[in-house]
Amino acid sequence: MTRLAVTCMLLSLAGACRADVSTATVGVSATLVKSCVAGTTSGGNTTFGTFNFGTVYFLNTAIKVTGQANAGALQINCNNGTSYTVLLSGGQSGNTASRYLQSAAGARVNYNLYTSASYATVWDNVTGVTQTATGQSAWLPVYGMIPVQATPATGTYTDTVQVTINW
Repeated sequence: MTRLAVTCMLLSLAGACRADVSTATVGVSATLVKSCVAGTTSGGNTTFGTFNFGTVYFLNTAIKVTGQANAGALQINCNNGTSYTVLLSGGQSGNTASRYLQSAAGARVNYNLYTSASYATVWDNVTGVTQTATGQSAWLPVYGMIPVQATPATGTYTDTVQVTINW
């Protein structure tokens, strides 16, 4: 063993005991695609909670409510710099201009959802609300109003509105 080491040392001086070396490169990459997630998922269902107008006795004055976290406000998280649009369906009416809550007996209470506290622009399924993401979760408040109308029979009135996010 010592003789081999000495021989290689002597030969290395002469350049005969050199190891062959070869180098190359390997490319490394990752592609990040635009993406958004929304709401809270439980049991495979995504929800934003329930937008609740509360307990109401008469509809002789307008009832205005602002959706809160997990109670009607919309939590959206998209990649930083991603532009996204949030659309709301017309619910069971099928028309964003004339949404209604309905009781099991079929009685109706008209209401609508708006993009701001001025209640000037109905949150629709065409224009919606457009924003550019920061990469952090954002809560979009939903503003709801039941306008003055004849008070129908007592009962629980409901609707289901589909939320669509395009990016």
